[in-house]
Amino acid sequence: MKKIFIIATVLISITVACKSKKVVSKTESKEASMDSQLTAVNARFPNTTMEELKKGHSVYTGACTKCHGTKDVTAYTEPRLLEIVDVMAKKAQITEEEKLALIKFAVGVRATSK
Repeated sequence: MKKIFIIATVLISITVACKSKKVVSKTESKEASMDSQLTAVNARFPNTTMEELKKGHSVYTGACTKCHGTKDVTAYTEPRLLEIVDVMAKKAQITEEEKLALIKFAVGVRATSK
């Protein structure tokens, strides 16, 4: 009985020791994604800040998805996205600042989804 207990303890110890210690939280993953988006957006809109991308995400998850649910912004070309945002911004009554943040967010998502 003592031998079985020792063998089981050794096997459990080896299993636990061999497990990957790298754990990526959803927050870390999201931040890495937002960093990639910021880099991509700055190629098109220089001096874009992380706060603008976060505001664009907030507008998307608020004003846009409230009526339309989540849409895949990668399904649209950039010119088509700009048309849609231009028309819908008036209906959603978002500010010019929010509209620009939304455009930057959408461009970032499209650029990093390839």
